[in-house]
Amino acid sequence: MSISRRQFNRIMIWGGASFTASATSGIFFPKPAEAYSLEFPISALSADRVFNGIQKYCGAQPIPGVLSPILQGNTNVSTKIEPAAANAIRTADQEFVARNFTSKRTELALTGEGIQGNRTISRLWGRQRQDKFGPNVGFGFVEKVNDQYSDAKISGPTMCAIDNAQRVLADQRLTPPEIAASILPTRSRLDDWGSWGGDADASAGRNPGAVFAQYDTAAGTVTSRYDLVEPGPRGFGRVEYIIEAEDQPRRVILVTVRF
Repeated sequence: MSISRRQFNRIMIWGGASFTASATSGIFFPKPAEAYSLEFPISALSADRVFNGIQKYCGAQPIPGVLSPILQGNTNVSTKIEPAAANAIRTADQEFVARNFTSKRTELALTGEGIQGNRTISRLWGRQRQDKFGPNVGFGFVEKVNDQYSDAKISGPTMCAIDNAQRVLADQRLTPPEIAASILPTRSRLDDWGSWGGDADASAGRNPGAVFAQYDTAAGTVTSRYDLVEPGPRGFGRVEYIIEAEDQPRRVILVTVRF
């Protein structure tokens, strides 16, 4: 039986996360761990909320008036955004639009300046759409690595977990650069298009109610798993969000999202 590349990536992502979980809790890799459990009403989720949080907790700096010209094809709009970066932003945004993320678009922002040089500067923006169970927020992150631009596209449960995780890390007295380095993507192993109903790609696995994602950060790796537990207007889903950051304890944040 053959499997698709997406199926393979999904199996490897959560298989690796399971191994890490067992290893870090046993004799193989006794790294300190912290666990948090939160509840979050899906009605409170919006692209603006997430964007404002990234500004507050990750030190992102918005660049007003730049994103619209970029999306219209103008690549020379700011000394902070190179033409190649503008092209990468526009290409990534076109995929958001193709997937119906067409409302409440945010401004463009920069974050990560001063963390290990220019390698971790992220150009980020958000969009929103309405899913069956509630709002779905998607963000694009464009990075320059080894003189080439790449993007990470994160939506749905993982983006909700990022919003909640940055607040947890702030409560733990991490600085904005440390929070950004711990949770914001620098490279994604696969685009995360999950919705509250599960994975939008039916070929991704046998459990359509689950969504898996993993991406690199400036300080390590983040892995998340979302499970739709109880569908319906009074149902809920759960996101398990695992942060592995250098010189930090392993953090597992469980977010119960109420519909």
